[in-house]
Parts: sequence; C-alpha cells; structure tokens
Amino acid sequence: MIPLPLGLLRAFAWPWRLLRTYPWPALALALAAFAWLQHGRARHWRERARSEATSHAATKANYQTAQKEAARRAQEERLATERTHSRLAKEADDALHEADLWRARAGRFADDGGMRVACSGPAGRPAGHAAAPGSDHPAPRADGPGSPAVTLSRADFDTLSANTERLLRVHAWGQRLVEEGLAFPPETP
Repeated sequence: MIPLPLGLLRAFAWPWRLLRTYPWPALALALAAFAWLQHGRARHWRERARSEATSHAATKANYQTAQKEAARRAQEERLATERTHSRLAKEADDALHEADLWRARAGRFADDGGMRVACSGPAGRPAGHAAAPGSDHPAPRADGPGSPAVTLSRADFDTLSANTERLLRVHAWGQRLVEEGLAFPPETP
C-alpha cells in the first residue's frame, strides 16, 4: 500500500500534468474564470456607482433646498432689520423734531417774560377748586400785566428746559417698552 502523503501527491499531480500537456486550454479556462470574477465585481461597482449617483443627487437637492431656505431667512432678517432701523430713524427724527419744538416753545416763553404768579385764593392760600372764580365771586386781579413776575436766570431756564426734554424722552422710551411687552406699565394709585 502507498503511504497517504504520497497518495495525496499523486492525487494532486494530475492538474499539473494536464496543464503541462495542454497549456492553452488551461490558460483559456483560467482567463474565463478571471473574467467571470471581474464581471461580478463590475456589476457590484455599477450598483455602487448608481447608489452613489442617487445619493449625490439627493445631497445636491438637499443643498439647493437648504440654500433657498437660508436665502429666504436672510431676506426676512434683512427686512426685519431694515424695518427696525427705519422705525428707530423715524423715532429719532420725531424726537429731534419734538426737541426742536420744545426749544422753540421754551425760547418763546423766556422771551415773553417767563412765568407769572398764580392767583392766590382767600387768605393768601393757593387757588383751589373751592376758590375758583365763578359768577358769585370774580377772580382776583393780581394776575394782570402789572403783577410781579417769577423770574429765572437764563441758565436755570435752559436747565429746566433740558431736563423737561430729557424726561419727555424717557417717558416716551418707557411707553415704547410697555408697548413692546418688555416692561410693565406703572401702577397708578
């Protein structure tokens, strides 16, 4: 009996003998096997290429949609900013106009001689609702053109006017904050 390893060698030797005897058919068979493997790989790569092309088309569509959405949002933000800027510019113009009006009124008031003493009520008290002039008791005549004037220096009057203007702006600012919901309205007693 032939030992096992030697029998295995003879069993595996026939392909080598066949290849040595007929090399061209063996080469053609090897080439056909290689072509078949490459055909399988090519089919796999074609499927992968289709998948990549589909994925690329979806990515491109998503990108274009995102670009349109971003452009729309940017346009909305730009319009909101423009509206805010135009509102603030209008408010500033209105405030400047109002300040000019206050300055003109203050100048006219100062040029006209300033404040006059208010009418006094009975017994030198300030005039109240009970002492208001009526048909049964006329108003006292101490408020005419010959009555003494309460005078202020021009610097004091300018300070008073500037403070009044500043307080009016602060009041308008507070009203805007209340209207925009950023502040609570003041509690009135």
